[in-house]
Amino acid sequence: MNKAKVKSPKKVCAQCGEQSVRDVRRTRVYKGIVIENIPATFCSNCGEELYDLATMRLIERIVAEPDVYTSMVTRPVARVA
Repeated sequence: MNKAKVKSPKKVCAQCGEQSVRDVRRTRVYKGIVIENIPATFCSNCGEELYDLATMRLIERIVAEPDVYTSMVTRPVARVA
């Protein structure tokens, strides 16, 4: 059976209206806590970055109760003078 590939519709940016939105994973720092692998949508045309409601609620819980959600990690850091 030959199945035709169905192209998914491109996502349109709510800010600029362009079809340049893609799903990304981000690392951000909130109140001194590094949160990695945050799912977001990003518009490469205007730079708009959006998180869905469930993701924002999770970020709020992480920031409110860092002892529950975080662990200490050591990483090498290079400083450029």
